[in-house]
Amino acid sequence: MTDRKSFMLGMMTAFGECLAGEAKKCAFSPPFYPQDYAVLKTEAERIAKELSIFLWLEENEEIKEENRVLWWVMYKFPEILDEYHNLRAKGFNPAYEFDEFSDLLSYGYAFGANSEQVSSRIRKKEDTMETVTRILFQAGDWPLPVDSRKR
Repeated sequence: MTDRKSFMLGMMTAFGECLAGEAKKCAFSPPFYPQDYAVLKTEAERIAKELSIFLWLEENEEIKEENRVLWWVMYKFPEILDEYHNLRAKGFNPAYEFDEFSDLLSYGYAFGANSEQVSSRIRKKEDTMETVTRILFQAGDWPLPVDSRKR
């Protein structure tokens, strides 16, 4: 049986790394029940801080209470959250009109027209390995020491 909390936080870490590395403009955490919020909040905020990204909680008040799910909008730059809010102000909700958010989520760019002409540029370089190091390794085991390579 899969541990839901670990699964959701793992997805957030993976999407967060994409945001930190500027491979995505925006990401959504996995949707979760309102009662999951308290269980996820502390670690989600820690992951965001370590990756130098931001979280905004989408409470989806227009969804009936018995069906309501929440998610975090994950982003690195504040204008991206503004774009999300602009789409929401037009009445779109990713739970129902996910396609309206595809550009914001950076879907379709890798194979887009003239994508081979795009050159990479990191707008703000961050050290983003803290979460991975903290979760996967014991203190001092990562990064590997210079003399750890076999000769």
